[in-house]
Amino acid sequence: MIKFDYKKNKGFSIGEVILSVFILGVTMLTILSLYSQGLRSFQDERDSVIAAMLAQEGVELARNIRDNNWAKRDAVDDTDPGAFDLFDVSSGGAENDCRVSYDSYTINADNEIEYDNPAISCDVASSDYVLNISGNFYTHRSGTPTKFRRKLVLDYLDIENLIVKSFVSWDNANPPDNISECTVESKCVFSQTTLTEWGTGT
Repeated sequence: MIKFDYKKNKGFSIGEVILSVFILGVTMLTILSLYSQGLRSFQDERDSVIAAMLAQEGVELARNIRDNNWAKRDAVDDTDPGAFDLFDVSSGGAENDCRVSYDSYTINADNEIEYDNPAISCDVASSDYVLNISGNFYTHRSGTPTKFRRKLVLDYLDIENLIVKSFVSWDNANPPDNISECTVESKCVFSQTTLTEWGTGT
């Protein structure tokens, strides 16, 4: 006679299954949370790098306007045009609400640069700080609005030295007027330079 030996195999109890599902769920939530925080941090870092470049661009555009004014001078009259012509700020004054775009000029028939007058506009409304994207470039003119806003602050140290501060903020925050209020935590970066009047043409 054949004897069958039946063994009782133990399976998982309902408690063990629930515990396993709980541990797996907590692990997955932790991983997703860390991934989400990393992605958010990456986006913030990307925005701060773009904003830093836009702030530097604001300073460089002001410098370029000053340099082109120098280039228009000749050996006979090395003071006309003035270095700060086309800047919408009176000599010795200060302006806190200014803007400039890379496309604030045209090329004339003689292949010379002719800037808008003024090339740097001041006393603009806060809604005019918004940078638009147009053809892979950021501009204050027409285009698709972005999250970035740029404002220039022009301040004469004296008649021959002009401090240019370029503030860029993002996530719909308006740029501040002073450096102490501009931090990465407040989603703001700035660049600053001092432009001088000296310089002669060819």
